[in-house]
Amino acid sequence: MAYQVILFDLDDTLIDFAYSQRMGLMDIYKQFYSTVEYTLFERLYKEINACLWSKVGTKEHALMPSDVRLLRFVQLNQKLSCTTPPEVIADAYDINLYVHAHWLPNVRTAIEFLHQKGHILGIITNGFVEVQGEKRQRLQLKNWFDCYIVSDEVGVAKPNVEIFNIALQEITSKRKQVIEKQSMLMVGDSIISDGYGAKNFGIDYCLINNRTLTNDSLETPIKYTLRSVAHLPAIIGYETEYMDFLKSSMNTEVLI
Repeated sequence: MAYQVILFDLDDTLIDFAYSQRMGLMDIYKQFYSTVEYTLFERLYKEINACLWSKVGTKEHALMPSDVRLLRFVQLNQKLSCTTPPEVIADAYDINLYVHAHWLPNVRTAIEFLHQKGHILGIITNGFVEVQGEKRQRLQLKNWFDCYIVSDEVGVAKPNVEIFNIALQEITSKRKQVIEKQSMLMVGDSIISDGYGAKNFGIDYCLINNRTLTNDSLETPIKYTLRSVAHLPAIIGYETEYMDFLKSSMNTEVLI
């Protein structure tokens, strides 16, 4: 077994967060921001959101995801002269994030295969307790994952190594066995959160490069680079077995 433990990011690694975000933005635009052009609203939101998230979990800033949840709408309201309370907008947006949550193509099949092969699977996500909790329930993630660590729940966010320690402690407590770091892999789409976190914690990192990042932007050791988690079983040594599993499964989606 190449890796005893495989830790995953959640949004845009296992599930299609981009779709949920798009639906959420369209919903709050119609409710609260329709007096301005959608393109302006979307651009400003994404600029503000990206800037705030880049500060989460860093040594220079004490920002947590719960802070981002409201601050992005505080700042957006200031720029667009919206008087609706940020909490009201955040609540409406959050609902969309879990109502529209669904697996990325073929990823659930890959997770089922890895689980059946005996790998210990876990999730570490920088997110909000209520939203990520709803996703866990709706997608029945407890069926495959030994731990589900949400940054806002434990008070520390990726790339801080402490959140990785919390995940490891939860797994070892549940499994009653020693886990060596060389037998662990982190899988995620964020070099800053997932990659730097894996590097600082001392484990291998698999980049889910769904944004076509260039090599120039890669500043942390990367063991594997994949377009999708759907390819993970093959890349860690199960190519033939996984193809047989796909053929025998009820999943009719085409592996891309």
